[in-house]
Amino acid sequence: MCGVTFFCLRETNVKKFYFICFFLLFYFLFTLSVSAENINAPGSTRTLTSPESVANSTSPQIDYEEIKTLKGYQGDILSIAFSPDGKLLVGGTTEQSIVIWDVANWQIIKTLVEDDDDVRALAFSRNGKYLASGYKHNKVHVWDTSTWKKICSINTSKPVNSLSFNGDSNVLAIARDDDTILLWDIKKDKTHNELKGHTNDVKAIAYSPDGLRLASGSRDNSAIIWDAISGDKIKVLNGHANNVEAISYSPDGKYLVTGSNDNSIVIWDAKTGNYIDTLLGHTERICTLSFVPHSDILVSGDCIIRKGPFGIQIRHSGSECKVNFWNIQALKPIESADFDCGSSCAAFSPDGKYFVIGHAVGGRFITIYKLVY
Repeated sequence: MCGVTFFCLRETNVKKFYFICFFLLFYFLFTLSVSAENINAPGSTRTLTSPESVANSTSPQIDYEEIKTLKGYQGDILSIAFSPDGKLLVGGTTEQSIVIWDVANWQIIKTLVEDDDDVRALAFSRNGKYLASGYKHNKVHVWDTSTWKKICSINTSKPVNSLSFNGDSNVLAIARDDDTILLWDIKKDKTHNELKGHTNDVKAIAYSPDGLRLASGSRDNSAIIWDAISGDKIKVLNGHANNVEAISYSPDGKYLVTGSNDNSIVIWDAKTGNYIDTLLGHTERICTLSFVPHSDILVSGDCIIRKGPFGIQIRHSGSECKVNFWNIQALKPIESADFDCGSSCAAFSPDGKYFVIGHAVGGRFITIYKLVY
């Protein structure tokens, strides 16, 4: 009897031993596979130290100090742009107007008014001859910057989200609440091409510095790199878990960066479209991306979108926002700034001397920063 009891106990212990070994082996293999997936997967991210805690960053330091705020216009700023020569700053508002400032003294020199329409996007041509303005109510106007006369009006069929001129300034790319990108020939005043490849609204577009490629971000969570000459799709970039609402090329054309409603920024090789890394540091969706001219320093701004009456989205409703400076080469944050009023847009002057942020409801002003040498 005792022998039988001893055998049963030994058999039970052996079963337990094998069970523990199997569990440890399974756990080891599972952990290894997850680690490998996190290292190699295009959509993976690595934890970055927040900008506030970088004590001795090897990245070049950027120091902009606030020098002025621009007020005295009606409505909220939705879009902003510098002229290529850096002499003019223009802002598009919710009150039908484009406000033009002289950068030399920051005085308003002209206001272009369009009845009952939000100016959601602005873009200068690279030669400075044209200013394009995109509106909520399905249209784009192109203005002659020497006379400020309207030279053409484009029916876009859908609300406009983003604008970008190609390298020779003859073609304007238009992103709308539509899954296609409209390319408009300015001189011929007609459609040049229509790019099809996204499956949801296109939110952001940007031509490469050499004008040979066009990048687009969409609500289908992807970005696409297009051949700007043929209109052919070069590569689809999948690295976000939510809408891609901001996109920008680095000044040297080496990098393409995309910002998303998943609060992340993804860096891509602009030539191959290969994934490089993901920048984490925002707690809200990315609404603006821009590079310090002649550098690899990226500036990102987040915003909060709240639901208003009838479920309508309200962008930048006076909430706090964060602006981060990143060194793309080192993949490190450099500096961070918090603002009481939500940022709707941001831009650098072509020489990098000025950095401007447009603020929305709760502020209705533009903050001007100057580079400290």
